Amino acid sequence: MFGFRGKVVVPVFIGGTGRSGTTILGDLLNEHSRVRTSNPTEVKFLANRGGFLDVVFGSLNAQPISREKVSIFHYRTYRKRVQKEVSLRRNRFEEFSTKLWHKWWEIDAPAPHGPGLHAGIEKRDLQRLLEKYSQDIKKNPIQQARKFMKSFIKLQKGGKREKFWAETTPMNISYSHRLIELFPEAKFIVIRRDPRDVIASLLTKDWGPNTALEGVEWIESRLRADHEALQSVPPNQVLFVTLEDLVMNSPQDSYNKILNFLQLQDEPAMRAFHTSNMTVENASSGRWRKEIDTPEFGEAIDQMNLRLGRDKII
Repeated sequence: MFGFRGKVVVPVFIGGTGRSGTTILGDLLNEHSRVRTSNPTEVKFLANRGGFLDVVFGSLNAQPISREKVSIFHYRTYRKRVQKEVSLRRNRFEEFSTKLWHKWWEIDAPAPHGPGLHAGIEKRDLQRLLEKYSQDIKKNPIQQARKFMKSFIKLQKGGKREKFWAETTPMNISYSHRLIELFPEAKFIVIRRDPRDVIASLLTKDWGPNTALEGVEWIESRLRADHEALQSVPPNQVLFVTLEDLVMNSPQDSYNKILNFLQLQDEPAMRAFHTSNMTVENASSGRWRKEIDTPEFGEAIDQMNLRLGRDKII
C-alpha cells in the first residue's frame, strides 16, 4: 500500500493456474471507477521466472541457504556476506534487465500475452526506474523494490488516482509469499477453473504440457505451489473464486463476493460487463468432454483430486 499525493493505492494481484480466467477478471475489475487494471494486464516482469521478484529474493527454485546470523560486530564476516549478496543481486538484475527489454517490452501477441510493457509506460521512464534501482542496489532490497514498483505503477499510462491497481499474471499466487513482503496491504484473488477445462485449453498452446496426462501433473504442481505460497498471506487478504461460479453456478453471489472483498459499491459499467461478457459460452465450460474425455485422463484427474483433498489443498 502506498500513497500518491495522499491517495492510497492498493495492489490487487489476480492469479491462478493459467487459463483459469485471470484476464477476464482483471477486465471486469477495470470497469469499476476505483480500480485500474494494469496495461498490459500481465506486466510479466514481476512474478515470473527470472523476473523482478527473483532479483530481490533469489530464484524461486533455488534451495534456501541456511546461515548462522552474523553480528555486525564481526565486521569482516558481515561485510563479506553483504558484498556477496549485493554482487549476486546485481548479476540477477543485469540478467533481468536484458530479459525485460528482449522478452517483455514488446510482445507480438494478443492480450493477455501481449502487447508488452511498451503499451503502458514510456521507455525513457522505465529506463530511469531501472537506472535508479541499479544505483541503489546496495541498499535495503525490499525497500528499493517497493520504491521501484510504486514508481512503475504511478508512471503507467491512464491512471486516474484509483484506489486499486490490479495485475493478472497467473504466477502471482505462486509468488504471493514474496509479493506480500513488498506490499503488506496487497489483496490476492485466486481464480480457479475446472482443471479439465484448463488442461484442454493448455493443450492448444505452445508453452504448456504436450499431453493431457502431462497436464494433470502440471496443474497439480501449480496448485501445490500456490497453496504453499499463500500460507504467508493473511487469510483476510485472499479471496477464492471459481470461473464456473462467476459465470454459471452462482454468478450474483460470486460477483458480490468480489465487491465485498474490495469494499466496493456496485457500478453499472462493471455489472454490464459481468452480464454481457462473463457467460458460459465465453468461458467454454465443459470443453474437455469433446477434446480429452478418455478413461486414462478421468482416472488421473480423480487421483489428483484425492491427493489434493488429502493434503487439504482443495
